[in-house]
Formats: sequence, C-alpha cells, structure tokens
Amino acid sequence: MSRRTKHCLGAGVCLLAAGGWALAQGATPPSPPPADMQAAAGGKIFGKWCGDCHSTPGGSGSQALQRKYRGDIPDILEQRTDLNPDYVRHVVRHGVSFMPSFRKTEISDADLSLVATYLAPSPGRADRVTKRP
Repeated sequence: MSRRTKHCLGAGVCLLAAGGWALAQGATPPSPPPADMQAAAGGKIFGKWCGDCHSTPGGSGSQALQRKYRGDIPDILEQRTDLNPDYVRHVVRHGVSFMPSFRKTEISDADLSLVATYLAPSPGRADRVTKRP
C-alpha cells in the first residue's frame, strides 16, 4: 500500500471517528429543509419540466385535462386539490394518454418527490401557483 493511500485511509478513519463522537455527544444529524423550501424547490422543478404543458389554459396538458374533465375540476395542475403524490409519481414515470413518461435520468426520484409534494393538497397551497411569463 502506498504512503498516499495510507494517509487517505487514516484521514477517512479520523473523520468517521469524529462524526461518531459528535453524534455521541448529542449532535443531531442535519434535518430536511423546511416545508416552504421544499415547496419552492418543487415549484421550480414543476416549472422546468411540467409548466409549459400544465400551468396555462393553452398548454397541451391543460387542454387535454379540460377535454377529459369538461371543467368539473381545474385543468391547471397547480389549482387542483385532489392530486395524490403517489398518483403524480406514477403518471410522471409511466405517462398517460398523450403525456410522455419521464425517466429517472430526466427527473430524479428526489426531484419527482418534490414535485409530487408540491402538487399535493396542503394548507396555503393556493398561494403557490407558478406564474408563467
């Protein structure tokens, strides 16, 4: 084993030991970002991947939903209050009707979870509609 490899391994062991010591001393692991930060991140991802089709009445996705539901429920996804996160994930991964599926290399599972949470019903959700230029 080379001298450089030994130093790298030694440094790694020291870092692991320090991390374990910090946790043993009552340090808490980092917490997930607050819900409003997650919503903002989900909205940004939604705007990038979904907004062109689903954020305006003239978008192809909105028009398809308008025809399907005949105005009984909103055709703009951000205005819906009935979207289950599991359903959103399924539709994004598998597509439906004219909507294509999106691979994990396009929208990661983590990003898709943020979008699904963003679209899920929650208090104050009506205030987070993405504004399109």
